Amino acid sequence: MIKFDKKAMQRFNQIPEEIKPKILSNVYCTSCREMVTIIDFEGRIEGSDLILRGKCKICLNKVVRLIEG
Repeated sequence: MIKFDKKAMQRFNQIPEEIKPKILSNVYCTSCREMVTIIDFEGRIEGSDLILRGKCKICLNKVVRLIEG
């Protein structure tokens, strides 16, 4: 399930649709020690950055993706 606060949703919607899959599948998992896809994530704005917090698609370990603002 994807959850966003209002500002995070606005920022996420500004990302071109063809770029979103690349961002979501380029997240480092410390458990798998490789780039994975983030699932069940939520988005928040922290400072000027969009932070996506969710789970690794492979092992379900917590992962975070930073999208600089």
